[in-house]
Amino acid sequence: LFDSRIILEEISGDDVNGVFECYSNQEIMEYFGVNPIENKDEALIIIKRNIAMKEEQTGVRYIAKLKETSGFVGLITMKRYNSIHFRAEIDYIVLPKYQRKGFASEMMNLFLMQVSESWELKRLSAYVDLVNQPSCKLLEKSGFKKEGILRSWVCDGDSFSDVYSYSFIFSDLK
Repeated sequence: LFDSRIILEEISGDDVNGVFECYSNQEIMEYFGVNPIENKDEALIIIKRNIAMKEEQTGVRYIAKLKETSGFVGLITMKRYNSIHFRAEIDYIVLPKYQRKGFASEMMNLFLMQVSESWELKRLSAYVDLVNQPSCKLLEKSGFKKEGILRSWVCDGDSFSDVYSYSFIFSDLK
């Protein structure tokens, strides 16, 4: 175990300001593949979808907060859980002011421990824009293996783009 500067908590309605800060950021949303939101009502809709995802047992979203101040650092999500094949996908956002300071690695390590204890999982998949090298480095540092390029994986309006495919196999930990 390691001493982390952050804690992970399941998302709640109290997180509307942090979710808004993430999802209204043009730079972050460019890598996330969605248009930025414009108000806190839209953030609340996202939170309600995340809570429903947990209730439906198809995933869970955690908020990363600073231990000392409860300041919002980012979020990390397990989604599209498949209970037949024991696999899911992940995505994550770290606010720009906390990027390149080790918070993403701490968030990922805490997340991997949490989902391995709470969910029956064999595999996690991550899909990363080819130009998002910091995300690629985070995944590789966290034990994910690059599997290759998925061609025309993301549609943005009339254009399609490729992504790297990564996998984390939980049995590799043993």
